[in-house]
Amino acid sequence: MTAKYYTYQEMWDELHRLEEQYPDFVQVEVIGKSRQGRDIAGVTLTNRKTGDPSGKSAVFVDANIHAGEVSGNAVAMYWMDWCLSSYGKDPEATELLDAHTAYVVPRIAVDGAELYMTTPARFRSSPHTYPYSEAPEGFIQDDVNGDGHILQMRVPAEDGGFVIDDVDPRVMRPRRPGEIGGTYYHVFPEGRIDRLSQTGSLPAYAKARDARRTGMDFNRNFPIRWAGESGQPGAGPFPLSEPELRSLAEFILAHPNIAAYVALHTTGGVILRQPSTGDDTILSPTDRNLFTRVAEMGAKASGYHTGSNYKIFATGHEKILMPGAADDWMYDHFGVLSFTLEIWDLSKRAGAHGYGEIGMRRMMELTPEQDTEDERKIYAWADKEVGAKGVFPWTVFEHPDFGTVEIGGLDPKFVLQNPPHHMIEEECRNVGAFLTKLGLSTAKLFIPSISVVEEGEGLYRIVAEVSNAGFLPTSSTDKGKSLLLEGIRAFVEGDVEVVAGESPTPIGHLSGYGSQSSWTPPKNQRAYAEWVVRGEKGTQVTVKFSGPRAGSVSQTVSLQG
Repeated sequence: MTAKYYTYQEMWDELHRLEEQYPDFVQVEVIGKSRQGRDIAGVTLTNRKTGDPSGKSAVFVDANIHAGEVSGNAVAMYWMDWCLSSYGKDPEATELLDAHTAYVVPRIAVDGAELYMTTPARFRSSPHTYPYSEAPEGFIQDDVNGDGHILQMRVPAEDGGFVIDDVDPRVMRPRRPGEIGGTYYHVFPEGRIDRLSQTGSLPAYAKARDARRTGMDFNRNFPIRWAGESGQPGAGPFPLSEPELRSLAEFILAHPNIAAYVALHTTGGVILRQPSTGDDTILSPTDRNLFTRVAEMGAKASGYHTGSNYKIFATGHEKILMPGAADDWMYDHFGVLSFTLEIWDLSKRAGAHGYGEIGMRRMMELTPEQDTEDERKIYAWADKEVGAKGVFPWTVFEHPDFGTVEIGGLDPKFVLQNPPHHMIEEECRNVGAFLTKLGLSTAKLFIPSISVVEEGEGLYRIVAEVSNAGFLPTSSTDKGKSLLLEGIRAFVEGDVEVVAGESPTPIGHLSGYGSQSSWTPPKNQRAYAEWVVRGEKGTQVTVKFSGPRAGSVSQTVSLQG
């Protein structure tokens, strides 16, 4: 298997290869189309010889909801290949595919990611014009010098806020209060003023406002605490307004066996968990335990940091933290154990401060001197690890709008936002290890015992015990139970008459081993169903237990005395 970044066609070619090579394990479907008409792939992974995909508890992984976060797509593609090629060789891959199901949507922002991969363009999610109906006049990011990258520009200006660093002249440090007598610069992304010809003799800076043309943020468009454009830039005109997200939501709703969810994002090197609206005390003790233990397992597997959305991102300035986000929707509306995983920790590798480690509030408290020192460390790391492929010296360019400028900096795509090409495989392996263990953590039913007792006159009493051998409860979370998610039901099937008991018998939910305590015997992890049936001696009877997020298990017994 090879870890790489995929174009749209390369991704589909690889998905078709997997489906052809592993027909008993892979089903690829088109779950919807993008605004520009590209197909959105949905993949089902499981061993169909051991059961129907819908009859097993499932982990759901989606990726590349933001156009530039292509490392998420790379991880998803690599992980699927690893699971399939490791079946029968690796015990975790084998157990995952035999006993569980994985659903994967490897690229949501198919339009945006394709432009990101094939042009210098960078934007949040979708290339369509939003929030305006027509593209506004102003500054747009663009590859003005034609080198294939949109880097940074530094423009000499008396009122500039930056100065060349004395230690590393590639670093632009903030101009200090009261600092005079030097050469100062404006520093901003490489780009140009669009429609400048319509502004007459106005200087460039008079029209240099940011013309935000592709402002849609798919991960603010879900129907959870949705805030609208005025409350959250990129939110969209209404929840699930975007065809890509509508398709994703319909796919999720069509698979009620989803018990765990991971959204693969970039960047930061952190596994984000619930809650998003306050500190951990707003979670039930059960859910706090489940989220914390799974996230810590993921941190160990991936080498990343971990923390709640609230702990990592809250600064005290936001009214609502990340309204309309997918992981909140999955947990709050469906009770699914949900995570957002930010791939690639450049700061950690360079020995610099990173939000994944210290949180956004503390990042905001860093001094300009600390920020400058961090940037020096990142440049030093990039010199060693990527060299000229990712470090671009400041180079003079005669800009049509701003005159003499310099263009340079670090590769924004495959140094800053995503791992360099030669480093993506390590991220894929480490994150994939977490995805596998998360899938293995979902509920798994088994039948410890069944007894059949003859009671005379053709009557038999059947008592069957069921247990959850998974880490997670059959409701996925405590929240899932509170949302009245359908629990386990017990069935007795065969050429018999049920005289006493019900088929189906409602069992409710079972906890998993993740809820056990050494202070008490296991609670609510096992249950039983009982029936009295009438039938001929020797008749084969099948007892089955099933639940939406628990999967199903069955065993056949004979009516014998």
